[in-house]
Amino acid sequence: MTLGTSLTLIRGQESVYVAEVQPHAILLAGSQIAGLLTKDEADRIESVVCHTFEAGGCIIVPGLVDIHVHLIGGGGEAGPASRTPECQLSDLLNAGITTVVGVLGTDCVSRRQEALVAKCRALDEEGITAHHWAGSYRIPPATLLGSIQQDMCFIESCVGVGEIAISDHRSSAPTPHELARVASEARVGGMLSGKAGLVHIHTGAGPTMLEPLRQALAVSDVPITQFLPTHMDRNTNLLHDGLQWMKEGGCIDFTAGARGQEYVEFIAREEPQFLPNCSVSSDACGSLPVFDQHGKLLEYKVAEPKELLTCLQHLIVDYEVPMEKALPLFTENPARRLKLHNKGKIGVGKDADLLLLNAQTLELQAVFARGQLVKTPEWTRGGAFERGPNIRPHVLPTY
Repeated sequence: MTLGTSLTLIRGQESVYVAEVQPHAILLAGSQIAGLLTKDEADRIESVVCHTFEAGGCIIVPGLVDIHVHLIGGGGEAGPASRTPECQLSDLLNAGITTVVGVLGTDCVSRRQEALVAKCRALDEEGITAHHWAGSYRIPPATLLGSIQQDMCFIESCVGVGEIAISDHRSSAPTPHELARVASEARVGGMLSGKAGLVHIHTGAGPTMLEPLRQALAVSDVPITQFLPTHMDRNTNLLHDGLQWMKEGGCIDFTAGARGQEYVEFIAREEPQFLPNCSVSSDACGSLPVFDQHGKLLEYKVAEPKELLTCLQHLIVDYEVPMEKALPLFTENPARRLKLHNKGKIGVGKDADLLLLNAQTLELQAVFARGQLVKTPEWTRGGAFERGPNIRPHVLPTY
C-alpha cells in the first residue's frame, strides 16, 4: 500500500462470493482488495478509511469478465449503413462488466486495429480494464507491428488473436496449415509475453462445425487448449460437437442469450464436469445477422452488453442453476483462460472489481471497478462525451 492510497470499506452485505469463511466487510486500498475483515476488524478500521459503503440486502460477486465485445462497433454485412455503433462505458458498467476484451469481426476494412487499441486505452483511463484480440475474421490476421508475436509482446492490451472465422460463409476459408501456423504464432507470443496467447475462433453455422480446428491440430503440435471457439450456441449439433471438443480436452465459449442460457443449463444438469471448460460472453455491439441457406440476409440486429448480466440472472433465478456453478462462467473461467490472475475472484491482492447484487432478484445495485465506485442505483459513470440524466461523464485530465 502506497502513501496516500484511498481506503474504502464495504460492509453490511448478506454474503460475499468467496471460497473462504464469509467476511463481515471488504477493505479496498486503491485498486486492490486489501482485506476480508471480521466485524471487530471492520469496526476498528472504520474511523480511518476514506469511504464506507453500506451494502445492505446485497450479495457481492466479482465483476464480469467479457472476452468478446465489439468495442469500436461491428457489422457491415448489409453495407456501410449497417455498421454498428461503438460500445459506451456506461453500457458496460450497467451490465456489470469490469473487464472486457475487444474484437474485430467481419469488417476489418473500415474497422482497424489502431482504433481498437485506442478504445482499450480510453476505457482503461475511464476506469475499467480493457484488452483486445489482434486480427479479425480473416487469415492472415491484421496486426499493428507486423506479427502476432510483436503485438503480444509490445502492446500491453493484446492477449491473443481472433476472432478468426471458421465454418462460416464470411470466413477467409482458412486451411488447416494456416490455422495451425496462427496458433503456433500465438502460442509462442504468449510464452514470450507471459500471456495466454489464445486463438479466439468465431464458429459459424456451417456443417463443418469444429472440424477445421481438429484438422489444424492434426498437422501441428499445439495443444487443443490453444483454440477457444465461441458462438457455440448456434444449434444443437454445434452444442454436441462442443461437448465432444471438451471431452477431447478443449474449452468453449457461449454467447449470452436465450439459447446460450438453455445450453449452459443443459451442461450444468447433464454434464456438470465440463462447466470449468465453459465461459459466456456478450458479443456486445456486434451485429446479429440471420441468413437463409443461400446466404441471403433475412434479419439484422445488434447485441447489447446487458445480455451478459441478464444471462447470469436467468440461469440462477429462472433455471435454478446454483450460483457456484453459474457465476464462474462469467468471471473465474474466462479470467483463468486469459491468465488474468487478478480478475474473476474475490480475495486479498485481487483487483477490486466488485458487483453488488440484490440478494433476491440479482438486480445490479452498484459496481466497483479497480477500487472506484462507478455505478450506484442513482447514477453510472459514462465516457467523457456521454450524456444523460443518470450519467456522470468521465472527467478528462487538465494539463
